[in-house]
Amino acid sequence: MTFAASERAALGGLLLELGPDAPTLCAGWTTKDMAVHLLLRETRPDAVPGMFLPAFRAHLRSVSDEIGSRSHGEIVRRWMAGPPKFSPVRFLDAQLNAGEHFIHHEDVRRARPGWRPRRFSPEDENVLSGVLRRMGVRLLRNSELPVIVDPDGAPSFVGVDRRGVVRSGSDVIRVSGPVGEILLFCFGREEVDVTVSGDADRLRFARI
Repeated sequence: MTFAASERAALGGLLLELGPDAPTLCAGWTTKDMAVHLLLRETRPDAVPGMFLPAFRAHLRSVSDEIGSRSHGEIVRRWMAGPPKFSPVRFLDAQLNAGEHFIHHEDVRRARPGWRPRRFSPEDENVLSGVLRRMGVRLLRNSELPVIVDPDGAPSFVGVDRRGVVRSGSDVIRVSGPVGEILLFCFGREEVDVTVSGDADRLRFARI
């Protein structure tokens, strides 16, 4: 089972366990809202542009309402079954959804008191490290200062380097910690266990 598939199963099980009205770290979203988002993303590509482009927001809301009219359990179980049989997403699940499923799994886990960071196998750490390297540059590109990303057990890399300061100089922000925690941090989550040195007030996250 791929990391994306194992996170799908774990997140789906948690969504069913908590029911439709539990909070998440996504502002304004309950667990049912999360389930609607996950299912829409994989089964209604016509509505996905509305997540990014204002001109398509009305259609996104309409499709979201349509999916949301179903029961929470039906939505979650349909999503847990995976993308439609002939959808390209089905064949690219491991590549497209590793980060998505991990982030949203933690959005649900960490909205409850007493959460702790999870420990991952070396194989899963490697998957998360790959997602971090791919996404980090895009997510940190708006930072006012160069950012050095320093994940535990993986090579450091420059998240953004607008001024050419690489691993030296005083005007640098360094983010260190476990790979998964840094990935969540780059996606703007605050419930994380990372260390940030430098002028963190000048760190800016981009939306993707």
